[in-house]
Amino acid sequence: MNYLTAAEFSKKWDVSSRMIAYYCETGRIDGATKKGKLWLIPAHTEKPADKRYLRNKIVIQDNHELQGEFQRINRMDTDNYTMVYRANDLYKNLGLTRETLRYYEEIGLIVPERNPSSQYREFTFSDISHLMSIDFYKKRGFTPLEILELMQSGKQPDTMYYLNSKIEYLEETIRAQQRMVKHLNDTKQFYEYAISSKGEFSVREFPLYLVRESFDSVSSLKEYQNRVLNYLDLQQEDILSNLVRAVTFDSTGYKGTGMCIVRRAVDKGRQVGNMYLESGRCLHTVLEADSHDDSIMEDMFFSCHEWAKANNEEFKGTVYIFIRFVELSGQTERNFYEVWLPLI
Repeated sequence: MNYLTAAEFSKKWDVSSRMIAYYCETGRIDGATKKGKLWLIPAHTEKPADKRYLRNKIVIQDNHELQGEFQRINRMDTDNYTMVYRANDLYKNLGLTRETLRYYEEIGLIVPERNPSSQYREFTFSDISHLMSIDFYKKRGFTPLEILELMQSGKQPDTMYYLNSKIEYLEETIRAQQRMVKHLNDTKQFYEYAISSKGEFSVREFPLYLVRESFDSVSSLKEYQNRVLNYLDLQQEDILSNLVRAVTFDSTGYKGTGMCIVRRAVDKGRQVGNMYLESGRCLHTVLEADSHDDSIMEDMFFSCHEWAKANNEEFKGTVYIFIRFVELSGQTERNFYEVWLPLI
């Protein structure tokens, strides 16, 4: 039987000698035998069949210029590295806006060359590759300035630090958004309830509220810095939702009023040294009125006393009024008040 060497089959099949040796080592050429470092192949052997599995269609067409040559696989890309592109090419093909590209150049993320005669910006494929790398980090939450800082560092330990920092930041952002969703759901739930049941009375258990600070009235703006803002996380808490008006009264009318900064007590029991709103069994109702409607307090007084008389109940003499929802209309607001009156 006549044999040919791997080098001779390399020319015959137009593939490298290394690929012929690979065919032999993986058993794809019947009758191939190795003498020392030399592979001998039966002269009549056909080139091994393509064993790629194709499902319904060919995704990538074969390029007969390659024919198994690893050295040629990047040739087309290598040739494109010498090409020059204008900004319009990037707008069209990379989805970048003119403003984004200018900002990247302004902060030093990219430094394109300029045509000596026209002064137009000219981009090589190396610039394009750099822009795609920037986009890689941008889609993972990094800002352009953070990407620039990371690029200027260029150290592996620093990269890990930036990745961990971004993960921690995004996780906290997610937690903050989840808190926001809960606030919105709670607000929506109250608004739906308020629309359907405003003006109705029911007896409920008023939860325990810790009083963090108190002051004279909602209009005491000069006291807000020390008596309001100091007790709130302004990144998460609004002022209205943490204010409650406490009003004292008897059968003849209202006797006193004050504002309190409160929060729901974590522990069910009262702690020594802390101040709390009166909790327990209360008359509950929801009222709706414009924020400048002065008649609401009088209307509430008489309607609540009518309910108490009809139901043979007595009040302890305090009413707590929360603003639970605000409807905006131009420069005015319409408030939905949640009212709690402790019962004896």
